[in-house]
Amino acid sequence: MEKKPATENSETHMLNIRLRKELIKRVKVFCTEKEITVQDFVTDAIIEKLGLVYKERRKKSRL
Repeated sequence: MEKKPATENSETHMLNIRLRKELIKRVKVFCTEKEITVQDFVTDAIIEKLGLVYKERRKKSRL
């Protein structure tokens, strides 16, 4: 993963979640090693997951 420029024209909102300390630590270490922000990591993870869910739904046969 690489750093992405901030999108200046997009509206943002806060999202608060609870995660286990161990998971937060792993994310922070990963982000430090890859030189990305936690916000960019989480945003990319959500976008990727939403894309996979959409692809899985498209694979299911339609009635």
